[in-house]
Amino acid sequence: MFDRFVGIDWSGAKGPRQAGIQLSMAVPGRGVPTRIDPPSGHLWGRQAVFEWLVRAADAGNDTGDAGTDTGGDGTGTGTAGNGNGSNESARGSILVGIDFAFAHPFCDENAYYPGLAGTPETPAALWQCIADICKNDGHFYGGAMFAAPGFGDYYLSPRNHGAPHYRSRRRVAELAAKASARAPSPTFKAIGADNVATGSMAGMRMIHALKAELGDAVAVWPFQPVSPARPVSPARPVSPARPVSPARQPAMVLVEIFPSYYFHAAGLNPARNAAADPGFMTAALNAWGSDGVGADYAPRGSDVDEADAMISAAALRHIAATPGCWQAPQAAAMEGWIFGVPV
Repeated sequence: MFDRFVGIDWSGAKGPRQAGIQLSMAVPGRGVPTRIDPPSGHLWGRQAVFEWLVRAADAGNDTGDAGTDTGGDGTGTGTAGNGNGSNESARGSILVGIDFAFAHPFCDENAYYPGLAGTPETPAALWQCIADICKNDGHFYGGAMFAAPGFGDYYLSPRNHGAPHYRSRRRVAELAAKASARAPSPTFKAIGADNVATGSMAGMRMIHALKAELGDAVAVWPFQPVSPARPVSPARPVSPARPVSPARQPAMVLVEIFPSYYFHAAGLNPARNAAADPGFMTAALNAWGSDGVGADYAPRGSDVDEADAMISAAALRHIAATPGCWQAPQAAAMEGWIFGVPV
């Protein structure tokens, strides 16, 4: 079904580049996921990730050049075993998992922002809302949401420690993740080490931009269906600026991931940078049907962020081959779902 499986450890931090963003790619089989180096050769940024994804989707639809790209525009698709690969594009369908919430809780209150006039009523409207409010901030930064009139009162943020409408609301997927292994923090929490909101605002901005750029060449699961055999073009694309032919299938499927869940589901706790240890990481990868790392394994990122990208790529490859993996409960149509969490 897929030729490539890409795990992206995300960051919502302000600025053009973030050390916490790491990309790793797996291909069918048992091979250990390999690093995707940033086109700048230094650090990834959200704009560069966006451009990489656009290029990857275009290549999958045979609309892009599949040759080497060593430029600095963010469109190179290099694979690297711990950093010694090249930036090169490849054709074929691609499953991409990104570590941020694709939507806010909805089902508990029948609204994303209960009591707020004009609250978005669909995931696509939520992405549009965030994109509009944050449009003056570059690099897909989403911090303007926390100061936006009305909306800001729902986020526990450095701007608003006493947010009057903040509650520790949980999506159905997060409750299911907690029951089976581990759950992320609330999507409205924008302070502390477990800050989820900042990255999610940036991520939802990027989803909106990807749909505007690629149309139904990219499917965002579970908001758009995916068949067990191959990605299925949605009947009504979210915002198809450049739709593919009805006879073609989306070249890319985006899913939400939670790297810590994949470690805990394997019976391993990645706290205190445990995933920097080759033995620990090999055990985690083995649990998801992957070969392990070598003795020279040295993941990048202050929080071994590359390990999160690697375990996610391995988990994506394993889960995508599991019967029923594309099924999600009704709540997922409004809130999204973490790929691999049992229904």
